Amino acid sequence: MYPDIQAMKLAWDYVLARLDIDPHDDRGLATTEIAVIAFLLVGAAIVVLGIMYAAAKNNAENIPDPQAPQAG
Repeated sequence: MYPDIQAMKLAWDYVLARLDIDPHDDRGLATTEIAVIAFLLVGAAIVVLGIMYAAAKNNAENIPDPQAPQAG
């Protein structure tokens, strides 16, 4: 492993051991809670994409039409 990844894994393992948390234990994890969190994240992503689409469309509509040079 890379030294940085190994150090992060060691730190993460230390925090889990210090807080007496078993990462493979799923007690307290409710399917409904996960579904609600997933629903909120998808909703937030849709809102962000809508804002980005509106901004891109507004910028595209504000591009000036090029004018041909005048001869003479």
